This record gives sequence, structure tokens and C-alpha cells, in this order.
Amino acid sequence: MKRPRLERYFMRPRRVAGMLLSKASDDEALLRLILPSKKVKDELFGFHVQQAAEKLLKAVLAGKGIKYRFTHDLVELMDLLRGNGIVVPPEIEEVRAFTPFAVEYRYDYLPAEGEASFDRKAALALLKTMRKWAENMIGEKARNK
Repeated sequence: MKRPRLERYFMRPRRVAGMLLSKASDDEALLRLILPSKKVKDELFGFHVQQAAEKLLKAVLAGKGIKYRFTHDLVELMDLLRGNGIVVPPEIEEVRAFTPFAVEYRYDYLPAEGEASFDRKAALALLKTMRKWAENMIGEKARNK
């Protein structure tokens, strides 16, 4: 069965938002599984944090009918939300630091000083806060939790 392309969903913003919430939930499930693993590098863990955060921000944008360009830049997505009158809570501001995990650290290593300060549990807690905010903004929960 051929899956519809993402662009087709833009006719139905709530459907896109629900799909993005579910896809973010998949990243979060993986993060919970690999949380204690010493074999999984922080760069990979951070990549999936970034991916989940990106999907949560895009879910809010889609749910509000706001078009966005295909980007991995969390700062740009948060600025777009604000530019459209959506309040981004201060407690999720620190997610901006995960933008480099989308590309830069995906192909390179964390700087030595970054490794010591990377807190996986705090990153997961940040995603939990983001998810609650996104679900409240959209009025929907992920289908595949």
C-alpha cells in the first residue's frame, strides 16, 4: 500500500498535527529504550531528541494551520510560532540547543566540553514538557503512545 506524501496532508492540518505527534512519540519511545545504554553515543541520543522536538513544534504549527518550510532549525520553528502569536513557554526554550544535533553532530562528534554536560534524563524531561504543551495547543494526543 502506497502511503500518501506529507504534502497532501496540508489540506487537513489536524491530521498532520496528529501524525507528527505520533511520530514524535516514536522518537521518545526509542529514547526511553536507549537512555541507559553506554553503547549509544550522545550524538545519536541528541539527534532523536532534536527530531522529537522538531516534530512537536511542527505539530503545533500544523495544528494551527501555519505553513512552515522543511527545516531542522528549532530556533526558526519557535520564532515562526511566536511570529504567529503563539506563546512558547520559557521552560522549553532550552530545546534550541538541540538544533546542531540534526546535522552538525550527526556527522561529527560533540565537543569534549559538551559530552560532560549532556544530560539524557533532562533532555527526556524537556521533551515531556514540550509534548504536554503541544498536546494542549492542538487539543489532541498521539495515537501511538
